[in-house]
Amino acid sequence: MQSQTNNRMKNLIRFIIISVVLSFTLSGCYYDKEDLIYPACDVSNVTYKATIAPILKTNCDGCHYTGSTTGNGIVTDNYNDLSGMATADGMLWTAINGIGVSPMPKNTSKLSDCDIARIKKWIDGGALNN
Repeated sequence: MQSQTNNRMKNLIRFIIISVVLSFTLSGCYYDKEDLIYPACDVSNVTYKATIAPILKTNCDGCHYTGSTTGNGIVTDNYNDLSGMATADGMLWTAINGIGVSPMPKNTSKLSDCDIARIKKWIDGGALNN
């Protein structure tokens, strides 16, 4: 009888230890390193040349380039053509947010929240050619 009691106690202790270990393994520390997993969006030094032009080149210039017949006359591959659309209520802002128009870029995923924040920062800063 004592042998059965000892076995039950050993099994109970094993169960508790395994439960505690699994609890820490499955739930612990995931959010502790959130800034490493999901780096913060840096909008402190947004410029046209280093920040905005690469975003537009990657996501928009496939259709909206100088001489394109597919971009409805909207050109994003150079500052001069883009600057008139880069205002707080301008075509660039409404297009990337899908405000009253088909959201851009077309037929692909929306720009990242970080890229949208960078474009917003640039527009709010006067959409400078810097």
